[in-house]
Amino acid sequence: DGMDNCLVKFAQCCNPVPGDPIIGFITRGYGVSIHRRDCTNVPRELEEAPNRERWVWVHWEESPKADFHTTLRITAHDGTNLMLKVSTLLAGMHVPVHSVNARDTENNGAVMTLTIDVNSVEHLQSIIDKFMAIDGVDSVERASV
Repeated sequence: DGMDNCLVKFAQCCNPVPGDPIIGFITRGYGVSIHRRDCTNVPRELEEAPNRERWVWVHWEESPKADFHTTLRITAHDGTNLMLKVSTLLAGMHVPVHSVNARDTENNGAVMTLTIDVNSVEHLQSIIDKFMAIDGVDSVERASV
């Protein structure tokens, strides 16, 4: 707030997307690093945090014109064709995928972590809702990298 045209980078630890509550940290030599307010690297009580003067209030511009990486963790009790179901759904929505990691769990379950591009928290929520509708999926949540 109160500054224009400063160097900004988005923290990879929490991958903020437009609509998330955010805060900035003034780095040494890399500008302001933008974090989700609930990121594990952001102190809960800023007034008592070390380097308090380096934490700054930031806000999203009115209509960001970019896509943002976010990582999701999908847990399923039935992992049969989970990769196929997820990739078909993403292809139909034209959502770029940057990485996928899937593994089987006990009793034919599966856990999948994928990094995709979204343009807002609403876009992200619509994707999460579609994943939750897949038969056998138990949970879909944002994951830390």
